[in-house]
Amino acid sequence: MLTIKNLTKSHARRTLFRETEMTINWGERVALVGPNGAGKSTLFRMILGEDAPDEGSISMDEYAIVGYLPQEASEPKDETVLEIALGITPEMEQAIHTIRTAENANKTDTPEYAEAIDTFNAANGYQLEPKAKKILKGLAFRESDFHRPAREMSGGWIMRAYLAKLLVLEPDLLMLDEPTNHL
Repeated sequence: MLTIKNLTKSHARRTLFRETEMTINWGERVALVGPNGAGKSTLFRMILGEDAPDEGSISMDEYAIVGYLPQEASEPKDETVLEIALGITPEMEQAIHTIRTAENANKTDTPEYAEAIDTFNAANGYQLEPKAKKILKGLAFRESDFHRPAREMSGGWIMRAYLAKLLVLEPDLLMLDEPTNHL
């Protein structure tokens, strides 16, 4: 699924990796452990395509889904815990809007409606909310927390909501950058 070949990366005159090689196959679990400053986050950024190696290559299977939980979660805006866990993409949000608008106007025979239904079904839309709620419960959220604005919660609970989002996604490669004990 993920192959790293002859990877070399330096930062501020310090070599983090030299001719590093690694393969992660489907179904394998790998822990990357090292002291602060060893380059773990840099490697994650390179896998995500946000940073480039000085030498070598990183390749991933074309259809692999990658989930990444950074060290610091972004500050939530007005989303509820459940909305974060649902992880609705802009495309999915548009599809839901199109479906609701068409159904409210009794105009479900349009190409736009059919396309929105296809987008919704491709994302397994009918199962997203039950799945997100189940995962949130598994991460120790109470049902009363589902509709709370996430900004009212502590950083640890916000990180759990973002982890739930990744678990709903069911990534093939799940990268947790310095998961702490609250996870």
